[in-house]
Amino acid sequence: MTTHTARTNHFRKKTIFLAIKGIFMAASGLTLLPSQALAQVTNTEEETLEVVTVTARKKVESIQDIPGVVNVLNNKQLRANGTADAQALALNTPGLIYSETYAGASSPRITIRGVGDDDFNPNGSSSAAIHVNGVYQGTNGLLNGQYFDIDRVEVLKGPQGTLYGRNATAGAVNILTNRPDIDFGGYLDLDVGNYGLFRGEGAVNLPISDDFLVRIAGLYESSDGFYEHLGTGPGTGYTYSEGTITPQQAVAAQGDWGGADRVSARVTAEWTVSDSTLVTAKVTMGEDNSELAIPDVTADNWVEYTNSAAFFLDPQDPALVDFANALDNDPFTVYSNMLPKLDSEQFGANLQIEHEFSSGTTGTVLIGYESLDRDYTTSDNLPFAVADYLFRNEFSQFTVEARLAGSYSEKVNWLLGAFSLQDEVDFGTNLLFLNSGLWQTDVQTDYVQERDSLGLFASSDWTPVEWFTLETGIRYSSDEVTFEGQTQNLDPYGVYGTAPTFFPAGEVYIGVPIDPSSPLVFNESLDDSEVTWKVSGIFTPAKQWRLYATVSTGYKAGGFDGSTILTAEEALPIDSETLVAYEVGSKYRSDDGLLSAEANLFYYDFSDYQSTATLFVAGASTNVRANVSDATIQGAEFALTLSPIDGLDIRAGAAFIESEINNFQGEDTTIEGNDLPFSPDLSWNLAVVYATAINDDFMLRTQIDASNTGEHYQTINNNDQVDSYTIANGRVALETEDWEVALWVRNLTDEDYNVGFFPTTGLTPDTFLKGAPRTYGVNLLMHF
Repeated sequence: MTTHTARTNHFRKKTIFLAIKGIFMAASGLTLLPSQALAQVTNTEEETLEVVTVTARKKVESIQDIPGVVNVLNNKQLRANGTADAQALALNTPGLIYSETYAGASSPRITIRGVGDDDFNPNGSSSAAIHVNGVYQGTNGLLNGQYFDIDRVEVLKGPQGTLYGRNATAGAVNILTNRPDIDFGGYLDLDVGNYGLFRGEGAVNLPISDDFLVRIAGLYESSDGFYEHLGTGPGTGYTYSEGTITPQQAVAAQGDWGGADRVSARVTAEWTVSDSTLVTAKVTMGEDNSELAIPDVTADNWVEYTNSAAFFLDPQDPALVDFANALDNDPFTVYSNMLPKLDSEQFGANLQIEHEFSSGTTGTVLIGYESLDRDYTTSDNLPFAVADYLFRNEFSQFTVEARLAGSYSEKVNWLLGAFSLQDEVDFGTNLLFLNSGLWQTDVQTDYVQERDSLGLFASSDWTPVEWFTLETGIRYSSDEVTFEGQTQNLDPYGVYGTAPTFFPAGEVYIGVPIDPSSPLVFNESLDDSEVTWKVSGIFTPAKQWRLYATVSTGYKAGGFDGSTILTAEEALPIDSETLVAYEVGSKYRSDDGLLSAEANLFYYDFSDYQSTATLFVAGASTNVRANVSDATIQGAEFALTLSPIDGLDIRAGAAFIESEINNFQGEDTTIEGNDLPFSPDLSWNLAVVYATAINDDFMLRTQIDASNTGEHYQTINNNDQVDSYTIANGRVALETEDWEVALWVRNLTDEDYNVGFFPTTGLTPDTFLKGAPRTYGVNLLMHF
């Protein structure tokens, strides 16, 4: 029966995908200029329609001429969604999933077209290359601290291995902040909402002279959080082993929990040295002391756990009986034995020099430095210390990129560049299995990872005839990585060496294969290199249409497992992950600009896919991050913008994805054929905006938008299903030339959904990280 069901589901997916192909072939003319593409606008004498230009490919060009999907979100659209962090990208970009780990919004995960990252450790390699003002961000922990005073965000879908190098197999996200203005002025943007929300963002332009401009921007956000913290409750005084384990001390109920407390500032200076030279410097600082989410366990969840084979506690223990009786099914009432918080400081500085030579060639040098010091704690979903974690990270990076771009003639353009990166991760973690039937110890891992990366790249485009352009690109990338550290079994109860029994309660299983007197020491290195390339053809049958086809390669850099290292095998290096991607698509934009559409098909073929699994490594069975399989992804995307009447704008998009794991190398053969993490069959978004003039001074703008993320998994085991959910939002704004007042509501239907889900490991019930419930408030924007 199981086999039959699997085949039926597989057949259903194939049928859907073939139907999508048919639709694409039948309607290839009606295809997208992304609805969000409103970055920079210019007019040409030849055409009356507006031309949207972006810098996504490190040059200024029309988005219509790019052989691939680039979604562009401008400041107005980001504000209309009302999100203060990178979650706005998922609300506006079909096929992009935003998720969180235990570090919450301070360490988001971005997945594009089913290509993402199931590793939240700071030394891991991301699949989507994040850039802020052109500077590569070596860890996603740097992202939200810089997410303010935004001009626009450009999302490039598909491998970007030529221009962006390693860790761009999913695509690239470019965040561009506002530049200084020659006129004094600025803005103040305030949000006040339920759950104690207060968010203030603002900026001021300070023109020192016509040639030297300064802009100062800042952000402050605080809230009470939407969890109700009940303390240790019935868990107070609980001990798994009387006389050995210290009873759980009381943690007082905190009431509201999960609130934000963060502040950031940025100073930007532009110096126009001459008509041909511009120097830009930026300094950004941020601090985040937010409360972190506490995973919830509901009454139904507890019953399921106690009836499972994984349950090892004594169900008759009075404290557990009291705890079970105290549970409800409200996902936002939580017990915990600790108060998980974040203590994060980040700093960034970059210098960019742009010069145009007399020959017309342009040169760009961009130097950047980023650092992040972050400590945080996470709690399991029980009111005693079964499986708690302490994390300490220090991250720093230094990057240099240099580019030359020019033309041989009107038909040939070229770009040459070099990129260098040095980064260091100093990481420590404590796994606190202190009141547990498993281990009863504190396992501490400390390591330092250092990486030197080099990239050399070139690209060109050739337009032999007006209706065809051929683009090519190639890049050489190399990485040298060292990984050194140790893991200690601190053994606070002195129980190491106790006979390994697991049940009944009161006995202990010593599962840490590390003698307290002899730490596990590791010192490994990796030398990796890769050549990536891209070839694209762009056909222009009419000025409104573009048809394109692309073949490209990408790679995700090798590295090391950044979790707690328990065996020498787990510290061995991971090889790079590579893929070959194929994409065809078309774009259409009407002469009057009232209709634009896009459709595309893509197919990805992965080799040496990186993930965490149970493997035989060096003759031993261990749970480790490694190259576990090959994989394929195929899918289709559609997007549409329409302005049928004056003042009405409709934006819609959808992504269809089918993924499969092949040639799995681990012990669990049931993983063969599973879906890749974060690859829902369907995701979509829809926004309807209507603006009407009340009189010459006032405009009323109303927006209703919704986004759907389909059912998906977060690991290759496919035992951590995140159910499909739809988030709807609404906003009504009264606007004038100088100010705006808006009423907003997010998660209009109060949808219960998860932004993270971690299945039981036998220690605790299934762990859910909840998305925000319905929130509402008022927004005030003032320009001066």
